[in-house]
Parts: sequence; C-alpha cells; structure tokens
Amino acid sequence: MPNIVVYGKGKTGNGLKEMLAKLGKNAVLYDDSDGFDGRERFCSKSLVILSPGVPPQAKGVKIARRRGAFVVGELEFCFPLCAGKCISVTGTNGKTTVCEMIYKILRECNFAAYLLGNGGVPFCTEVLQVRGDETVVLESSSFQLDRCSAFAPYISVCTNVATDHLNYHKTVTDYIRAKKNNFIHQRNGFAIFNADDETCVSISKECRCTKLFYSLYDATANCYIDGANVILRDGAQSCAIAAPFLQQFVKPNRSNALAAITACCAMGVKPDAAINALKTYTPLPHRLQYVCTVDGVNFVDDSKATNVHATICALRCFNENLALILGGSDKGESFDGIFERLPPNVLTVAAAGDTAQRINLDARHYGVAVEIFADIAQAAQYCYQSLAKRGGGTVLMSNACASFDRFGSYAERGEYFQKAVLQIYSENKKN
Repeated sequence: MPNIVVYGKGKTGNGLKEMLAKLGKNAVLYDDSDGFDGRERFCSKSLVILSPGVPPQAKGVKIARRRGAFVVGELEFCFPLCAGKCISVTGTNGKTTVCEMIYKILRECNFAAYLLGNGGVPFCTEVLQVRGDETVVLESSSFQLDRCSAFAPYISVCTNVATDHLNYHKTVTDYIRAKKNNFIHQRNGFAIFNADDETCVSISKECRCTKLFYSLYDATANCYIDGANVILRDGAQSCAIAAPFLQQFVKPNRSNALAAITACCAMGVKPDAAINALKTYTPLPHRLQYVCTVDGVNFVDDSKATNVHATICALRCFNENLALILGGSDKGESFDGIFERLPPNVLTVAAAGDTAQRINLDARHYGVAVEIFADIAQAAQYCYQSLAKRGGGTVLMSNACASFDRFGSYAERGEYFQKAVLQIYSENKKN
C-alpha cells in the first residue's frame, strides 16, 4: 500500500501524483468524497500532501494528523525540489497582474522564466524541469501559504492585505498569518512591500531579510512615481527613468507595475529595461476592463474584484458619475467597508446574486439605497438607464464577491456581463 497520499483530485492533485511518479514514488489520490471515514488505515504515519483547495478544517486533514501522518501543502513540498530562484507574489489583490508583469519583464530581458502557481499552471507540474539558471514567478495564494513552515523564496512580494477568504481561514488573524509565510522564513534575498498599504507596512516589521518598498505617493520608498518618471533608490543613490505610459494605467496597475519593476531590479534587471518592457503590457481581462460606450455611458468589467477591498480600490479610479453593480457568492465578508465611505459620485447601486440581500442590509445602515435584481443583465440595463438620463457616466461591475453562485469563475461572469452590455449597445443602435 502506498504511504504517500495526495489529498485533492483537481488539477494540482493530479499534477502532484504525476510529479511523484517521476521521482519514483507511488502515491494515491484521495479526498473526502472517497471516505476518510475511519475504516481506511493507509494514512497512518504517511506523508499527506494537500492540494491548495483543501481547507484546514477538512475532516480528512484532522484524521490524518490524528493518526500521525506528516501533512504538508503543495507549495512547501515542491519548493525544495526547485533548482532555480523563486519570486513569490502574494496579496489580497493584484498578485496575478504583478506576476504577469514580472514574467513579461524577465522574458523581454532574456531571463529564462516560468509563470506558475495559483489559478494557472500548478507549481508541481513544472518544478522538476526548472534549471539552476532559471527563475520561477510564483503566484502564491493564502491557501497555499497557509501550509508553509519553511518556504523561503529568493524574492517575495506583498501587494496588499485586506479581509478575504474568511470562509476558508475563519479569522482575519489566520488569513494574515498565512500571508506572512510568503516572507517570514527568508533570511537571504529580498522582501518587497507596498508602502501604501498599512497592513503591508505593519507586517514588514517581522521581516528578517532585506526589505524594499514601492509606492505611488511616498518619496522615501525604494521605487515610486514622480510625475512622468519612476524613481528608483538604492541607499543614497537614485535614478529617474521616464515612464509617461504609466499614467495611462488605472491606479491599481500603476502600483502593480512598481511592484514588478522593484522585483525585477532586485533580480538584476537594469531599471530602464524593466520599465521599458511594460510599455507594451496589455492588462488582463475582467480587471477594470473597458467594454464599450452607449449614449455617453461607459461600461467597465471588474469581475475579478472578488472581495470588498478590490471594489473599494476600483471606486477610487473614477471621478465621473458611477453606477455600481455588486454581488455574487458569499465569502463571509461584511460589505460595510464599501458603504461607510461610498464616494459621492456613486449615484446608483445595484446588486444581483446570492449576496444581494446582505448587501442591501449593510447598505441601509449607511443610508444607501440598493436595487436588487435576479440577474446581472437586468442590473446592467437599470444602471445604464439611470446614468443615461443624468447625461452619462460609467457603469462599473465590481462585484466584491466570488462568482460561484451563478458562474464557474470570475472570467465567466465577466464574459456574461460583456454580452449583456453588447446587447444594450445593439438595442440602442436599432433605436
């Protein structure tokens, strides 16, 4: 009977089993639907490797630990097998974009690199082929980091930390503790933090390797924007590099660009090369993505905003009249953060999905009216009409919720919204 259990049968679980086979080790795939009901004994004193989606409270995890198994996550297990250097990026929001930007810079500057981790190609599927002169750009979620006790990338990046995934971590403290595992075990290399995020600055005090900071506003940071220039500071020395194209990025992506530039410079990329590589960067879809304009009303798809913090950041990017569409599946978050400081240019709020009623209740505490709809398409139509009669503005779908109530992913939700918007466009052209 195999003494290695891979817990979780998704993409990562199957990848782990295949990786172990290449190492000459036989493993069995398992999850709660298969049992772990007390009759099976093979997990006694076994190695149990967890896929990221397996929550800490899963009954199989508890049983395996009770029987003396060594339980470890995919990230922790695979890290010692990686011959190259790792750049690990975490954060409540922005980590996917930062990873994409870092990967683009490295490739354009002739660094051999892999883009792996959360939501994409699992670390385990490629780790054995990484050579010592290659770099892994790793998107590390709180789920993956939660199981780490010795993970120490060469470069760690923390974009921001806000409340998220409480349906998994249960408490904010547990969530933040998981995020700290991105840098807490580093003794060499660099840990990079967003100086504009209070929690990032706070947890950086626990870092015991070289710290670097980036900022949109703070001129004491190691990397910041001054007008049309990016300023990079190394001790007493600094250089200014023209980057006027960054002003065309939405504010969150300007911050993400600084994170990527800081990380790549720490890897040895020349500052001007790192910055110039982003001139042709195309933002990922469903992240403040412009869809079209109908009668002076713009439509923006921010379906990737799956938590309250992301929606608050999105609202800061607009000065014109706004109609906001919220709602999706419940992650245990309060929506108070949106409504207690709702910008005055938000004239209309609509909600659809499983959390619509909760959103409405939270909004009432702050005197904000919310229109509830059964479907995103209906909400988009209502928001369009609301702004059209006011002379125009922007309909922003920034859900502050996961998508799993109605959709398989945030991308599927965004595509549905875009189809609904194009239907509005088509109907308007006929009239």
